[in-house]
Amino acid sequence: FTNPDSLIAFAEKNSSAIKTGDAQALLAEYQTLYAKINKFNPRASVNYAATDNTQLPVNFFPAEVFGGTPGTFKEVQSGQQYVQSVYITPQIDVINSANWEKLKSARLNEQLASVSNKLIQKTLSESIAAAYFNIVSFQQQISITSKTLLHADSILQIFQNKFEQGIIRSQDVNNAKVNKLIIKDRLQQIQNAMEQQYNLLKLLCDADAATIIEIEHKENATLQQPVISLNTLSVTQSQLQLQYAKSEYKANKAAYYPALSLIGNWAWQENSTQHFFDNNARWIPTSYIGLRLSYTFPDAGRLSQTATAKANWQIAEMNVKHKTTQQETENVQLYLEFKKAKEIMVVAEEIKFLKEDTYRKNLNLFVQNIYPADNLFLAFNDALIATLNYQSAVINLQYQLFKININ
Repeated sequence: FTNPDSLIAFAEKNSSAIKTGDAQALLAEYQTLYAKINKFNPRASVNYAATDNTQLPVNFFPAEVFGGTPGTFKEVQSGQQYVQSVYITPQIDVINSANWEKLKSARLNEQLASVSNKLIQKTLSESIAAAYFNIVSFQQQISITSKTLLHADSILQIFQNKFEQGIIRSQDVNNAKVNKLIIKDRLQQIQNAMEQQYNLLKLLCDADAATIIEIEHKENATLQQPVISLNTLSVTQSQLQLQYAKSEYKANKAAYYPALSLIGNWAWQENSTQHFFDNNARWIPTSYIGLRLSYTFPDAGRLSQTATAKANWQIAEMNVKHKTTQQETENVQLYLEFKKAKEIMVVAEEIKFLKEDTYRKNLNLFVQNIYPADNLFLAFNDALIATLNYQSAVINLQYQLFKININ
């Protein structure tokens, strides 16, 4: 990858965090669809029953109907042995305030999922950019330190030559060797740190261990003063959370209201004295339609849910105020960090120039045998540190600008 944008694009295709956010957004869309259907809560039950009346019921009829004595009754078994019934009972809510409010909540949750997904992308992008520019910084530090190691080896040769000439002490040669070993160790530490950042990148990109990621950064030609646009994602998220909490509270309150439903019933019954599915028997239809007004008395669970929803609404209100202030501060901080990074780079560049100039002059004096060896090592290390600090400052400035672009 030659720039952080290409790396972020790669990560977004593989990141489990992004995929999870996409799945949650898709789930929110489905929940909105289900809430639209549930607004009228259409439902129906279909029942079939087949009854074999092994012993028919006995009824008492006035005996005089059958020519008997008035005032007496006659036992008569009545009914059909084989009875089949089919019932279809549909119901649609005409007025259900709770379900209407739930639809509002679902739509708000859909928007909330979209904003939350963007925040996930923002956080991931910032983390990847930080690792990317850390690697670029380490690469350049490795390049500088490797060259310095070669220079330290040349200095060691100079010290050994002067020792053989009897100009300096053996302690000075030892110090030159120690100086070379310190630089070699510094180089190894930087390489290890860079490897850690590569492993972090793999983790952020959800790439497997066998994947090889290489960074070959191409410098930006110019680093212009950025225009800070207000990032309102966090505030938008908190506002949507407030609206969602308020809607959930209203939905819980609306559950206390009665619901009006349109109901119907279509039934068919077949009676036979012979067997089920008797071709000689007739299916007898019955039906009705009407309105049903239903009310459920609130129980402890419903009261608890309503109280919880109200508390969540109040918490969301306070969170909006906090997020607004926090977001404003973070936006200002972005500009301040860029400004600070630019100032540090300017100062670091000047220090680098001065330290390198001092070291070159001290080296010339040492070669002429008019400058102490101990002081030369101090100047040598000061020049190296100043060069590394300057290079880090340049990369940090690029990172701060990219971070602003992400926001």
